[in-house]
Amino acid sequence: MGTEDVVKAPARRNWRQLFIGHRSAQALLAVLIGAATALVCVAFHFLIISWSAFMTSETDFAATASQRPNIWSPGPVWLIVVPAISGLVYGPIVHRWAPAARGIGIPEVMLAVRRRGGQIPRAVMFVKVFAAAITIGGGGSVGKEGPVVQAGATVGSLVGSFFQMPRRRLVILVSCGSAAGIAATFNAPLAAAVFVLEVILVEFNAEVFGMAVLASVSSAVVSRSIIGDAFVIDLPSDLVLESQTDLWAVALVGLVCTFGGLALSKTLYWLSDIFERLYRGPQWAQPALGGLILGVGLWLFPMLYGTSTQVQTSALVGEFAITTLMALAALKILFTSYTIAMGGSGGIFAPSLFIGAMLGSAIGLLLSNWTFSEPGLFGIIGMGAAFAGAARAPIAAVLIIVEMTGQYSLTLPLMLAVVIATFTSRFFTRHTIYTEKLVRRGEQIDDPVNMTLLGRNQARNLMGPVPGTVNAATSLEDAFKEMSAAEVTVLPVVDDEGVFIGCVSSLELASGRLRKPEPQRVRDLHLTTVSVDADTLPSIVMQRMLGSHVAGVPVLEDGRLVGWLSTEDLVERIYRQQRQAIAQREQETSWGSRWQEKRRKR
Repeated sequence: MGTEDVVKAPARRNWRQLFIGHRSAQALLAVLIGAATALVCVAFHFLIISWSAFMTSETDFAATASQRPNIWSPGPVWLIVVPAISGLVYGPIVHRWAPAARGIGIPEVMLAVRRRGGQIPRAVMFVKVFAAAITIGGGGSVGKEGPVVQAGATVGSLVGSFFQMPRRRLVILVSCGSAAGIAATFNAPLAAAVFVLEVILVEFNAEVFGMAVLASVSSAVVSRSIIGDAFVIDLPSDLVLESQTDLWAVALVGLVCTFGGLALSKTLYWLSDIFERLYRGPQWAQPALGGLILGVGLWLFPMLYGTSTQVQTSALVGEFAITTLMALAALKILFTSYTIAMGGSGGIFAPSLFIGAMLGSAIGLLLSNWTFSEPGLFGIIGMGAAFAGAARAPIAAVLIIVEMTGQYSLTLPLMLAVVIATFTSRFFTRHTIYTEKLVRRGEQIDDPVNMTLLGRNQARNLMGPVPGTVNAATSLEDAFKEMSAAEVTVLPVVDDEGVFIGCVSSLELASGRLRKPEPQRVRDLHLTTVSVDADTLPSIVMQRMLGSHVAGVPVLEDGRLVGWLSTEDLVERIYRQQRQAIAQREQETSWGSRWQEKRRKR
């Protein structure tokens, strides 16, 4: 190692200690992560419109389609091949470098935060942003929130890993990046911070919230300075609940639009199952082949090209009839689900808002003779209700709709509809649209067992080394000597081939010497055969230890000893976890606490 390396190593350690031990330094990291994420999101935005313009000569083809006299007339025939060409571009790249970039993205971030300590491969960000941009720009009827959350989380993970942050700090930085992605894309910094707490972390903590707000504000400032400061859903006038009696209609919208969100979730995984059962070709080609069918759909209904944000705005200002609104809601469910199922990359947040806007506006038109408020108001209410029904994030749903539309006066009716949607969704389904994907893969991030002291650690992760073994043909006297040398009261017994037979205790050895005729070998004694396999969970391990009243059990794999699990091992593991938690707590100080400590020492 050269002199320069020797100098750099201590310097890096000093920087690491600064960012680990000082909240102000961590806040600076959050701001930097927010700014970096905003730049990624801006690049994502321009890549979408560039690919859309390259494929259709329009930066927002759906908006152009909605302006034609007959919105049901088919679009140009070449739309059929646009999604297929796009799938041929991103399919091989995703398959080769980052399979996790397929799908909606947020479940992978949830898993990384809650089960993997915030570790996310750097390739995910680049591949996810590229694949999602080509998917959306190429007509895929999906949203932007999944890609930007996954990209921001990767930025946070890379920064935290560079400074070798401890697990808890790394998770916070990943959360900051996730919030920054939403803030930059939807111009909703407050909702972004709450979304992270409510959906990804499922933890309300003042410190984490503050860090997420810093990242969100930083991200929003950077993105606004480049893209602009307009509302995502820019309505020509403010909508107001004209009469409190209209709250009954708000409640009805909340109930109905819940089923729109649930229908999106069920259809998404239903179509995914169909693709998994029927498709037998190479994975890299699936988006291209599936894109041909999507292209036919876009040819027939070009208004569903991409995110369709402008179409959604047109619905809210009353440009469509009831039948059109209902048809667009149903088709959006189908197109979004199909885009994800065929291997596309994108989010479901924007589609759920679209579905809610269509259903809510349709209900508003149906009830126009019995209500005082405009139908568009119920469309905005439906946006929040549909998202809450799919994701069960009521606080984030209220805030993000208000920040996206600027309709701050609708906070009260939104709260009512969103709460109804959340409870209705909880009544009919156990999992959200995000957690369902993880559960289907066998990942239980909300399992109460994970919160116990030993969690779901298998026996191989809890065991210690075998204290020693005794051969079945060993004499009792020699077995006593081996047990004394190992300083234990129980030893596993193996045969000449090393296969586990049972365990002998010091008490059994002593009682065997008193019996007449005296047993000659260990195999002649009473051996306990209690053991566990290497993949046994802690609940079974402790059940067998308690049931047999033994101080330890052997851990086997294919009938052979691979380790030993004793009460001492379990207690020691719990003790280590406690000490690590205490050390982490003591390490997280503040400037004020350090100043007070110095004054006390004086």
